Amino acid sequence: MSEPGSVTTTAGTMTAAVSAPVKRIAIIGTAQSWTYCPWQDTSLAVAALNDCYALGLPRADFWFDLHPFNEMTFVERTPSRTVDASKIPVGSYVRPLNHLDWLRTRTFPVFLQTAPPGWSNARTFPVEQVLAWWARFWPWRVDWKGSVTQGRDYEGSTPCWMLMWAIMEGFTEIHIYGIHLATEWEYVEQRPNMEFILGVAAALGVKIVLPTTTPICQSKFRYAYEPKADLPVQQHLVTIHRVKEAGARLQQARQQTRWWQRGRRQDLTAQLSRKDMELVDAKTEMAKAKLRLAVMT
Repeated sequence: MSEPGSVTTTAGTMTAAVSAPVKRIAIIGTAQSWTYCPWQDTSLAVAALNDCYALGLPRADFWFDLHPFNEMTFVERTPSRTVDASKIPVGSYVRPLNHLDWLRTRTFPVFLQTAPPGWSNARTFPVEQVLAWWARFWPWRVDWKGSVTQGRDYEGSTPCWMLMWAIMEGFTEIHIYGIHLATEWEYVEQRPNMEFILGVAAALGVKIVLPTTTPICQSKFRYAYEPKADLPVQQHLVTIHRVKEAGARLQQARQQTRWWQRGRRQDLTAQLSRKDMELVDAKTEMAKAKLRLAVMT
């Protein structure tokens, strides 16, 4: 049984700055919506990751850095100094110089891939227990012979491991702040995994709370029942295509003029100049349409 002010997890009883029994937790990332977290609500546990502390988070109850220490590159970071990407080994995880000391000196549980000896606050992440608990949810796979077997497990990011852990631990309300997965790599590789796990959580009755600004689990229109959100962009693309085609025809006509057709050549040149201006205008309007689409919620 959990003691007051503690949480019983697969790693044992761990003191946390929340009231027992804890059933609500917020998972925090570094995107701007981390500020949406209701920090003053101490009934909501807070779990953050990696070097998220650089944001100046008001508090935390759990921390996660599941990357191997030997794959980290430690660099000095200051507001006026950027990291030289050319000096970072490929595949390395960049962390501040004092990162390990910061983790080691926390007063709350820190989940690591392997807890180092002597770190009283460190917990080895219970990966095998998490995988066993989640095994029933992964899709089954059929090969070209028609043989159906249980599919392998599916994790694309540390926040997904954190989410899987929180669901396994019985948290009934999970908030996600500062995790948008909107860059190209994240969008392709990580966001589908996060949305799959959130879907499982919702089906299990877990209340999921997301900020309005995250693109996770929302679309810009209701497919087939509402106009496509990118219609203005598509319309501008059609305009750009038509202007380019007209410009190509004018260019071809100018190249085919004879030396004595000076007047016609000048007229075609003037028309080409107008098409160039139309093209610039169309591209500008398309850029505006894309920007409006990007900020839609």
